[in-house]
Amino acid sequence: MEIRILMQQEILPALHLTWEVFAEAVAPTYTPEGVAQFQEFIRYENMIRMWQNREVVFFGAFEEGELCGTIAVKTTGHICLFFVKKDWQGKGVGRMLFQTVYNFCAQELRVGRITVNAALESVEKYRHMGMSQTGEEQEVNGIRFVPMESFVSMGMVQSVRGKTKTSTIVAAAIGGLILVFIVILGGIAFIRSIYRTVGGQRDGYYWNHDHDYEDDYHYEDDYGYGGYGNYGGQEDGDFGGSYENNLTGLNAVEAYIAGDLSYEIEEETFDYYDAEKTSTMIYFQVMYPRLSGLEGGNEKAVNEAVKACAMATVDEIYTNPGEEVKERVLRAETPALISNVSYKVCYASEDFISIAFEDVSAKGDYNQYKGALRTINIGLKDGKVYEVKDIVGLGDEFLDEWLDEMCGEAENDAFLSELGRDEMKAALEGNGRDGIYSDVFFVHADGIEVGYSLDYPEGDPNDLGYVWVTAPFDFDEIEEYISDRDFWNLLNR
Repeated sequence: MEIRILMQQEILPALHLTWEVFAEAVAPTYTPEGVAQFQEFIRYENMIRMWQNREVVFFGAFEEGELCGTIAVKTTGHICLFFVKKDWQGKGVGRMLFQTVYNFCAQELRVGRITVNAALESVEKYRHMGMSQTGEEQEVNGIRFVPMESFVSMGMVQSVRGKTKTSTIVAAAIGGLILVFIVILGGIAFIRSIYRTVGGQRDGYYWNHDHDYEDDYHYEDDYGYGGYGNYGGQEDGDFGGSYENNLTGLNAVEAYIAGDLSYEIEEETFDYYDAEKTSTMIYFQVMYPRLSGLEGGNEKAVNEAVKACAMATVDEIYTNPGEEVKERVLRAETPALISNVSYKVCYASEDFISIAFEDVSAKGDYNQYKGALRTINIGLKDGKVYEVKDIVGLGDEFLDEWLDEMCGEAENDAFLSELGRDEMKAALEGNGRDGIYSDVFFVHADGIEVGYSLDYPEGDPNDLGYVWVTAPFDFDEIEEYISDRDFWNLLNR
């Protein structure tokens, strides 16, 4: 059994597990208001913002790659979610998760107590883990709970049976991430579409799943369920140092946003769920930045280019689907058209912006899920979109250093060994073989990263499980390979 902090791409699987346990065992006994409050609380966009703001940390229990249970704690020491699958109940998983959070609260958060708003059926379980009731039973927004707490002492820190670790990968999704996506896709649909009323029909898509859970569930929140506000977390979300080093993927990228920009960066979301379509699951949630106040008359062109990059999968599978997508939908046992896109503005100056998008999608078949990284690098004065081949010379010296960095990020010297030099160069020029290797780059505070978004066919022996890998260069390192001074002059170096 492995207990560890969850990475960003694992948050949705944890919410999926949360919803399954809740919907099976709890929701039929709740009022519609209570179910709605719970559903709103665990919406991915709500949870991921809290996670990104370091207001909450998720831990997961894994056995041979399977997520068996999850627990989430706020920086106040408040347990806000705690769920264990039925098949893993009675095996100590819940106690290991709780002890891991206790250790984390003592050693990292440095809080004096752990609190929880315990579901009535869970009060005794919390008592056995050392928590005490601090108030009478309450009901808020249709949810009944009992407030409980446990004082935290370094003397009560104990080792956790099983292997406990935190992730230290800072390049991209690790091997096995592709296995996560099927759960992510399910989580998106479940969180969006289940339960309009309590006690409704259970003959829909969700209820046909063969999961069977008992009442090992908890749903807690600082304000009794579903409330959002000041959580009283530590100043600046400081987790005591080590958590910072465990950020992964785009979250590990230090962005550069110039001060006193003449334009504003706002967030927009394309959010579409087809509740009427019964033959095909259709859900899109695409987030992207929108710039306002740009000078020079290029604002519309820049925003259209940024949105087009964010919406690329929606366009491919829904707006303008090709025959391959249509055939995949017809063949699929569970047809699905899904795209869930998040983004990060990695670099923004008066003249230039670099944006990276992470996309989880199902392009016709629920069981054929994909992850991808897309980037757009655009000059704000003229609307020019830059590609890798525009900014660096792809000669042998650069390719040698770039490949060495890529293998280092992948921690495998055999990474990309299936590519010859000409193929590698062609892929960086935007002509990757069979769409497997898509060139990407983004600029950030410390330099530039150049790499591939990877889309190996199923069963390809060269697939090491990475969704994307990029090679980092600081500005001094990339200097000798620069090919377009006009581009580099856009940057505040």
